[in-house]
Amino acid sequence: MISKRWPYALQWKVLLSVVAGSIAGYAVTKAETQKCSNLWIYLETGQFPQGETREKLPSPEPTEDAKSRVKRNKYGDEVE
Repeated sequence: MISKRWPYALQWKVLLSVVAGSIAGYAVTKAETQKCSNLWIYLETGQFPQGETREKLPSPEPTEDAKSRVKRNKYGDEVE
């Protein structure tokens, strides 16, 4: 069916598939890297990067454990 609609040689079809896959992979990787970078900046500084929308992110502020008075972050790690 593809051969009837796209009468080009197999090598061009494979090339087009590889190029389309590379572009899609690059776009997804770039978006996920930006999300990770924004989260890292937010957790380090407590502020969102300039020009970024606010997503629901974990709070960088530690919470205090009532029993032992040890400050713990969202993940349960002890914080000085």
